[in-house]
Amino acid sequence: MSAYQETKIHGTHAFPYVVYMGLLPEYISGFPFHWHEEMEIIAVREGTVDVTVRNTEYVVHSGDLVLIQPQMIHAIKQHGEEKALYFNILFRFSMLESSADDVCREKYLEPLSSHKLLMPELIGSELPLNRAIMPLVQSLLREPHQQRHQEELLIKARLFEIMHHIMPYCSRSDKSREYEDIIYDKLKRSLEYMEENFVDNISVEEVAAISNYSESHFSKLFKQLTGISFAQYLKNYRLEMAADQLLNSTGKVSEIAMSCGFSNLSYFSRAFCHKYGVTPSEFRQQHRQ
Repeated sequence: MSAYQETKIHGTHAFPYVVYMGLLPEYISGFPFHWHEEMEIIAVREGTVDVTVRNTEYVVHSGDLVLIQPQMIHAIKQHGEEKALYFNILFRFSMLESSADDVCREKYLEPLSSHKLLMPELIGSELPLNRAIMPLVQSLLREPHQQRHQEELLIKARLFEIMHHIMPYCSRSDKSREYEDIIYDKLKRSLEYMEENFVDNISVEEVAAISNYSESHFSKLFKQLTGISFAQYLKNYRLEMAADQLLNSTGKVSEIAMSCGFSNLSYFSRAFCHKYGVTPSEFRQQHRQ
């Protein structure tokens, strides 16, 4: 997964649908802000997770659902010290369209893709919409890690029915939301630049220029939209990349620190221990046992 624009194909080109299972903390505490072309449904089965959609953070409990429209920037992280089991259903609207002038595309899917229509995001377990679509979601979660051959028609039928129940709860976008979308598009470009250059000693001023904002205005918007400063976000991202390398490579801790943008090994170890509760070496040893 690219940390920000997720370019991985979920499912196949012919059938862009897939179900993943997530377990927090599995080896990292969550996934940073990213977006993709697929719609995503997050279903929490056990525990509690924090899901951020744009600039709103939701505490999502067992039995709750989160709906994330295509190209909507979002993140997921561990809630405090809690463990959680959750599932992600991802699918492209294209698999529900029959032609360019298809009425479902024109009336429902295109407005959702372009964010002219907005879905509710957190669907608590006590809400009528949850009671309507949860049985359908549960039917899609069966054997998520196995290819479900000869069930394409059934999967499509479930997705159509889910969308049918969601539509009455959608609302029209307004001018303030459209303005926010412009800001988020600029923010995405800055995040892409950060992802490509995080190993280097990049500055807030440098990243702000990608969005055509002054450093002060960018910093204000970034914290408003993500809840933390750019410097903190960059450090967290570097640490998450380091955690991934510790688990999936045999490189020395010092080499991994350097490859993730930390020129000072002592600072890297302190920052890593503060985020994960153990030293980099202990982290690697614990998760490889």
